[in-house]
Amino acid sequence: MNERLETLFDFNPSGALISSLFVMLIVVVLAIVVGIMAKKADPLKRPKGLLLLAEFFVEKISGFVKENMGENWQHMTAYFMTLSAYLFVAFIWSITGFPSIMDNIFAPLSLALVMWVIITFTALRYQKFGYFHRYIEPIFLFLPINIISQLTPILSTTLRMFGNALSGTIMILIVQWALKGLSGLIFGFMGPNISTLWLAPIPVGVLNLYFALFSGFIQTLVFISLNAAWISAERPAEAMGLRSQALRGPEEKASI
Repeated sequence: MNERLETLFDFNPSGALISSLFVMLIVVVLAIVVGIMAKKADPLKRPKGLLLLAEFFVEKISGFVKENMGENWQHMTAYFMTLSAYLFVAFIWSITGFPSIMDNIFAPLSLALVMWVIITFTALRYQKFGYFHRYIEPIFLFLPINIISQLTPILSTTLRMFGNALSGTIMILIVQWALKGLSGLIFGFMGPNISTLWLAPIPVGVLNLYFALFSGFIQTLVFISLNAAWISAERPAEAMGLRSQALRGPEEKASI
């Protein structure tokens, strides 16, 4: 009994959790620093350095929200700024040598759950009790299937991010293992501790940069795009307006 009480409040965080906390701290500190710089900056002068990058980032995310969700969704800009900043830094975090974040399935699962909560809240906000009608369409017997379909975004986005992150790590490990063995065969005369270090560093470093930077950027863009599509779809009036604009465009061009 005493042993259980002693270990009841033990906290042994994983490497991925510690890395995630560091990433969140970096995003928060950068946001505070940029906010202070923006308040002290002269509005008549062109921004430089970090403030210029922050302004570029805000403009791009704001344009992304306007283009993919519509004019009435500008209040979501802060959410997409935070989400994209965290995601991109989390994907490139492995470059620092600390444990990777997105290789742990709980990281993409947490982001998918946050997305699902926002989707559900948005649907309840704009559709009220009509939101629950989707669970019994076309008849009440489809309730179990409809519940599973409503939870599909959580599973699909989680597995997509986790699979892409894990596949990159596995490919790097395979290349490292192969080059380590090949280096041992070629430079075996130097001794086992030295011969395996010659061929792997540069190719593995290049692959790590590719999967961290390029793949991280693509995965961030894909995830925020899915967020934008699924969240905006829960506002029927605006979705119908955007759909009518898309249909009206070709007709206007044809008439001209």
